[in-house]
Amino acid sequence: MEQKEKVILFGRGMVYQRKKESLYRRYEVIAILDNAVKPGDPIYPSIEHREIVMNPADLGKFPDMLQDPDVPVILLSYALGDMSGQLRELGVPAKRFRFGPEIGPYNTFERMLFGNGGELIWEEGDIFYRNREHRLDMKIDPSDLEKLAESLKDTPLYPKADGILQNLPPAPLDDTYGMCRGTPVDRYYIEAFLDLQKEWIGGKVMEIGDRAYTERFGGEKVTESVILHVEREAPKINQIKGDLSTGEGIEAESVDCLICTQTLPFIYDVRAAVCQIVKLLKRGGTALITAAGISQIIQYERIHYGHFWSFTEQSMRRLFEGIAEVESVDVFTYGNVKASAAFLYGISSEELSREDLEFHDPNYQLIVAAVIRKK
Repeated sequence: MEQKEKVILFGRGMVYQRKKESLYRRYEVIAILDNAVKPGDPIYPSIEHREIVMNPADLGKFPDMLQDPDVPVILLSYALGDMSGQLRELGVPAKRFRFGPEIGPYNTFERMLFGNGGELIWEEGDIFYRNREHRLDMKIDPSDLEKLAESLKDTPLYPKADGILQNLPPAPLDDTYGMCRGTPVDRYYIEAFLDLQKEWIGGKVMEIGDRAYTERFGGEKVTESVILHVEREAPKINQIKGDLSTGEGIEAESVDCLICTQTLPFIYDVRAAVCQIVKLLKRGGTALITAAGISQIIQYERIHYGHFWSFTEQSMRRLFEGIAEVESVDVFTYGNVKASAAFLYGISSEELSREDLEFHDPNYQLIVAAVIRKK
């Protein structure tokens, strides 16, 4: 196995959090400098990697690290001037500095700067941004690298919004999630999730509102299909009237599987609903849950039920992990910025390419889905 280069990291803020997995794959991190650690505090290992974590002022206690010219110090911040100045006062020469924003993975701002040959250069106490391809040579504000964006607005590097915005109408093409045009984008993801988890759909299955997904994904594994509806009961089709927020009409430990798609956003007392979901499952039962992360508001639903919540991977996980009877919570997210914009405009999934739909960007959680297993 190839030996990794030893490095010291400076900073544990946002830049570090975005890049840390990549950094630990590429380098052997022997220390982290962090101004949030009080000078003179006992040096402690990080929970994840066991390297030394200390205030930069304590670097002098480790002369091998301070003086070793072969160990670079990676500055993980946009306040590069502040960090570099602090290190130079400690006697660390500038030739040991590496600029963390140059190291992938990039956010969109960093990709603009460094994705096409740009680099940061230390020169006579100042830091410059240079891009030979575009003949750019700019001194950066030492307190904030992002201020460089203003200077780049009239250069080819700066992505113009005109080509994106000029054809976008202020109103959606279809204000019913895109149902008038085809399959809504959120339904594409919901059905992909249920298809992936269809092994759990069997035995006595309850579905909210209708039984379309029970029949489509459960097939012959389903021995009994029950519909839970908040407004009406229909015994002939095995539909019961019930309310997840109050427990009305819900029998404890009565179903092997619950399919609950796009329901939680319309229940104000969502914590009570989550408890009722777990309660109605048999021991070892499974709930398949989906909820909107990004969505428009439909007036019919808002007026009749209320539209209260949007979800994230974190909120979905925490809602269910806090319940003692839950054995496991597996959460999945679906979507990206293009698919989310299409959904908000009412553009159907059939009008997007498979690549548009399948690209996953966790920063744009159009649909949040979960598999909940009861002990």
